[in-house]
Amino acid sequence: MKRAALRCLALAVLLTTLSGCLGNSIIDDPNTVKRIGEEPQKRIVIWHTYSDEETLLFEKEIIPAFEAEHPDIVIESVRQTHNREYHAALLARASAGKTPDIIRMDYTWIPVFAQRGLLHPIESMPGFDTVSEQLRGRMLDTNRHEGHVYGLPLNITTKAAIYNTRLLDKMGMQEPPSSFAELARLARENGYTLGMTGIDLWNSLPYFFANGGQLADEAFTRTEGYFNSDRSVAAAEELLRLFRDGIINPSLLAGNADLWREVYASQKLLMMDEGPWYYSILLNSAGVDVNLLQRTRPVPFPSGGDYRSIIGGENLVMTKGTRNKPEAWIFMSWMTRKETQLKLLEAGLIPVNTDAFEEGGKAKGTVSLYLAPYMESIHDAFYRPSIPQWNEIERIYNSAMEDIFIRGENIKETLDDAARKMDVLLEAAERS
Repeated sequence: MKRAALRCLALAVLLTTLSGCLGNSIIDDPNTVKRIGEEPQKRIVIWHTYSDEETLLFEKEIIPAFEAEHPDIVIESVRQTHNREYHAALLARASAGKTPDIIRMDYTWIPVFAQRGLLHPIESMPGFDTVSEQLRGRMLDTNRHEGHVYGLPLNITTKAAIYNTRLLDKMGMQEPPSSFAELARLARENGYTLGMTGIDLWNSLPYFFANGGQLADEAFTRTEGYFNSDRSVAAAEELLRLFRDGIINPSLLAGNADLWREVYASQKLLMMDEGPWYYSILLNSAGVDVNLLQRTRPVPFPSGGDYRSIIGGENLVMTKGTRNKPEAWIFMSWMTRKETQLKLLEAGLIPVNTDAFEEGGKAKGTVSLYLAPYMESIHDAFYRPSIPQWNEIERIYNSAMEDIFIRGENIKETLDDAARKMDVLLEAAERS
């Protein structure tokens, strides 16, 4: 009995002591103590497809500058390869909930990902209206789907005509030809070639437009009467004729010509078309032993139809499974501010921030020497529509060009069939 009493007394003393300790903690501020599962910093993983030069700038300058301003946020950069396999793999990972927090993706991909519920809408994020007001409207619109905004435009691009200046000088031309018809005539008369790099939509559509071809109405709700119009049939016939006559890249279907080198080194290739990455990559390449800005000259693609060229660009999107959404939004919006966009301009990435776009267009330096015609071309280039069916429409276009250039099918019948197939997809888009 005596031992039991002593045990009870000891227990009472212990409880009293613990009570006092709990009421008078030796920790001044318990909220500052890291608890299980807490992170001292929020980590944001971003997947992108930047080139070598762009990645170097992004990882060595852009990210450190952001982390210096936001020491509580860590950015993890993961570079991916931009191709069809990446698109399919990304969709599969997103469907399985295994995506990064932020993805830099081609703007035409967004409707597909949004339609499948794989992206997080951002229009309700803090300061969205202020951020969006600073961005170019058409590119911002590419992020809209069924009443929501799923991303922020990051950069915009287009293609320009890149001329061999030695051949221009040889013809005594101070300025490149203003129309594609004149360009084709000069190439034919002088035995030169034009470097169309492929028959797929991204590579051939500028040439199709330049010869008067059409793809759809302005709102992209109908292709019947446009893609199979008399103008489009004539444009396809002219391109096929130029190819068969050896004026358009004789290696077009083989795909084994090094046009990037030929346009400054050969005595035959008068012009090729390419994006600004042609310069941002080659100007930093040890393998180029000539002054590229003297041996080539970029100008807006020669007009002859409704559009000069084609618009490309990437947006930043937040995935549905992003854990740290406030921090992801902070980084996304920071990437679109004027100062960041001007820094990205140093790698040849055309800004979507309107103030940065205007200031960048007036800037001096190597980048501005080659970017000016690209920035000028944006104003009358073709924006691929932001619809979930776009990839299938692009495949129909590509198949039609294969039928014409490879299989020798009747051009009018081929374009009629393609227009019908495209319109079925567009009608489905309107119903959904």
